[in-house]
Amino acid sequence: MLTAADLLEGLNAEQRDAVSAPPGPTLVVAGPGSGKTSVLTRRVAYLIQVMNIWPRQIMAVTFTNKAAREMQERIEKLLGKEGAHGLTIGTFHAICARILRREAAQIGYRSDYTIYDTDDQLSLIKQALGEFDLDPKRNSPHSLLNRISGAKNELVTPEQYVASTPPEKVVQRVYTRYQLLLRESNALDFDDLLMQSVVLFRANPETLARYQGYYRHILVDEFQDTNTAQYELIKLLAAGSHNLFAVGDPDQSIYRFRGADPRNVQRFRQDYSDATLIRLGQNYRSHQL
Repeated sequence: MLTAADLLEGLNAEQRDAVSAPPGPTLVVAGPGSGKTSVLTRRVAYLIQVMNIWPRQIMAVTFTNKAAREMQERIEKLLGKEGAHGLTIGTFHAICARILRREAAQIGYRSDYTIYDTDDQLSLIKQALGEFDLDPKRNSPHSLLNRISGAKNELVTPEQYVASTPPEKVVQRVYTRYQLLLRESNALDFDDLLMQSVVLFRANPETLARYQGYYRHILVDEFQDTNTAQYELIKLLAAGSHNLFAVGDPDQSIYRFRGADPRNVQRFRQDYSDATLIRLGQNYRSHQL
């Protein structure tokens, strides 16, 4: 069985502080090459082995399936498959999809809903344009889809969409019809996975409390790449325990074109004024060159 000393071995002082941080909100500001992946994986192992947290009470969220697999593999290498059994590790979208499969009825869907890809989405946009007798050459389906996606990332529903100009009124009309077409098909798009999860939790306090009980420790990688919907989702889930461990660097956002908001790092510091702040300063990649 791994001890605290085992899990902290080979780490520098800042990394050790991060891995062994006390329960509660923790923000780790980690630049490229500073060993953040090692910190995250060892933090999970530390929670289980040293703090005696059940693996099923831990959620670790990242942005790509590859990163999620790597995290899973590293943790299993430390703890073994049995020791890591029950952990929830995945992308925001994958974790939300699993939640919505279980809770679909609460948002008016069946559990066998379909997740539409970009081609499916564009087909619905074009259908809506046709119904409104709007020229797709003057109203680009791709552009409309991007505007709708941006609205969802900001948790703006069709009813809340502010349309003060003719182009915005087109977006609002198409967005409204697009959502109805999705619902008629028992389908969600990728942005819905996030937005509808937030809608679910906001509208159903008992359901939210249940998931807050499931996930007593939440860890988020690449926190600077979260958008408004992702930040709100994590904030809701962590409200029960306040055990939120976020790793990110506001200078390294790569998903701004998808609605990522590096200001979420600052929002974290405002929302969790009692958070432990740790900066990982040593760049191991540069050191090895």
